[in-house]
Amino acid sequence: MDIREFAQEFQENIKMAIEMGKTDPDLELASAILEYIEDNGEVNAPELCAFQKTRTRITAYDYNDEAESLDLFYLIKADTLLGKINKSKIEQGFNYLMSFYRESMNNTLLKSIDVSSNDEIVEVAKLVQSTKGQINQLRLYVITDGLTESDAAGAAVESDDGEYIIEFNVWDMQRVYQQHNIRAGKEKVEIDFPTEYNTELQCLKMSEENPFVDAYMAIIPGGTLAKIYKKYQQVLLEKNVRTFLQFKGKVNKGIRKTLREEPDMFFSYNNGISTTASEIEVKDVDGTLYITRLYDWQIVNGGQTTASIAACLHDKEVELSKVFVPMKVSVIRDVENSDEIVKAISTSANSQTAIKNSDFSANEPYLIDLEKYSRTEWVPNGNSKPVCKWYFERTRGQYIDQLAQLSCFNEKSFKREYPKNQKITKTDIAKYEASWNMQPYNVCRGAEKNYTTFVTDIKRDKPLVTSTYFKHIVAKCILFNTIDSIVKSKKLGGYKANMNTYLMAAISFLSDKKLNLDYIWENQMIQQEVIDRIEELIPLVWMHLTGSTSGGNQSSNVGEWSKKTECWNRLKLKLGDFEKFGQDLMQKETNEDGSCLNEAQRSRIKEAEAIEANYWFALANWAKTRDLLTPLDRKAAFNFGTMRSRNRAFNSLKQAQYALKIVEKAIELGFKG
Repeated sequence: MDIREFAQEFQENIKMAIEMGKTDPDLELASAILEYIEDNGEVNAPELCAFQKTRTRITAYDYNDEAESLDLFYLIKADTLLGKINKSKIEQGFNYLMSFYRESMNNTLLKSIDVSSNDEIVEVAKLVQSTKGQINQLRLYVITDGLTESDAAGAAVESDDGEYIIEFNVWDMQRVYQQHNIRAGKEKVEIDFPTEYNTELQCLKMSEENPFVDAYMAIIPGGTLAKIYKKYQQVLLEKNVRTFLQFKGKVNKGIRKTLREEPDMFFSYNNGISTTASEIEVKDVDGTLYITRLYDWQIVNGGQTTASIAACLHDKEVELSKVFVPMKVSVIRDVENSDEIVKAISTSANSQTAIKNSDFSANEPYLIDLEKYSRTEWVPNGNSKPVCKWYFERTRGQYIDQLAQLSCFNEKSFKREYPKNQKITKTDIAKYEASWNMQPYNVCRGAEKNYTTFVTDIKRDKPLVTSTYFKHIVAKCILFNTIDSIVKSKKLGGYKANMNTYLMAAISFLSDKKLNLDYIWENQMIQQEVIDRIEELIPLVWMHLTGSTSGGNQSSNVGEWSKKTECWNRLKLKLGDFEKFGQDLMQKETNEDGSCLNEAQRSRIKEAEAIEANYWFALANWAKTRDLLTPLDRKAAFNFGTMRSRNRAFNSLKQAQYALKIVEKAIELGFKG
């Protein structure tokens, strides 16, 4: 499929999505392009927020606190299929975004719009304001379904105050098509150094025989590396396990400083890049080897170095002719196991910098099990035949990758079976679980930091993933999304993300984490009583987080306040004035034989859950120091303490009865509590 055929199919898919979801055509187009950029690893999770006035416009945004970057996007629609978008339009798009950033920063944007009807933009503007002093990069993106000139983006520049770098990026259909081919395994990087770059790379071949790889050490000119990266961009980094960590601000700032002030020392200061290739061509000149050609070339470590050098390609303050980069090339001889070898090289080469936790092994059993149920559990549909499922994305870009492998007809069938709005990612699950487990402060600390905690819990607790477990994950997703929709409708003027997680934690608290999730799964919606309670809680949570009763000035730094455990603890005290949910809304508790628990049995569970974590820890320590109780009982006491410290309920009547029996034994033996 050539680019024109791809573009036609791309537009047809957008039309189909619009018809199915009754969505805005421009936003649907923007969403489709953003999905490819996200899949590429350049951005985390951009959110749509269309807004425009005379000289200020924006289509989407993304803030990555881990990478210390703020990304702003603007969509330009082509008049025809693959229509040309000239440079002046691209520059105008960048100016729109820059104007949005400046107006948000100096608060003139909020003064010039109707806050009540533009709550999303208010939230984005406030987010932009909150990033002051927190970012090292402002990345502006013009996205389009047309074609642009290769040099349309221009070179990165430093902000007027020197606090951050402003980077200009263009994603047109050529870039989208390229990313599509990457995912389909059709895009390979082949470098002909003499023909394309007028150079040959002097090298040394490692003499030690290795059945798996041939290893070479070389030096590549900085200008050559920059030109190659500008041509191929993220295609070069496709097999790098840290692809979307390559633009971290502080590291790049240091590299940029060296490039500007001491370019001739770059070779000595920098660790260089580690690369792989499937084939290599070298020539021997009087006993000296030179690399002339590389096939399927990949940078597996050194993306930060490469991207930073490339950003300086047109920087007049940098003499790239003086910049040289150490380079290791591993040529894979074992074709059958090449993917595993490249992965091993990439992981080892990147061991000096932590890989994002949201990129932890795709082979984690927990993830595999979730994916399994995601592919088999049909969404209930009354009496009619189920037609769709919820799609769990086990690896980043998996959804779009599957689409790339399908024909037009099969692609449409896939989208019907797995609607895009029913896709759940790993970080989504971490957000739902943290909110449900009454840890909204972790969610407010950022997606990656929250995911770090989630991964730790998963690896320690090893939850048993069953059909019911997966359905309850989906139910929590539906609950969270419903809260999001209600909060959005209130037009509060910002802090929607903070409100969402705190409201879900409040619902969990008022139901003792026993809300009937089976009902939500079966009906694919939450109970009206729960909706009413969310409505009732919104003013309380808003006032608690912001210190105000409207969308005006806040008396607290919401971003920082919401990250504190104290914020949640104080809200819990206020929630004590609210009535707990009734039994009719609770999950039906059953015995192991499936029979419903009676009142006495439920009372025993409540009695066990009333015992605080500190009591359990003290009991376990007391028993250990005196060598009392059995080792199993002591371990169980400690586990119960851990479980209650995380606000987790008892799984069954049997577990609660065991816990109470341990307490009774300990008291008989002299434990005072």
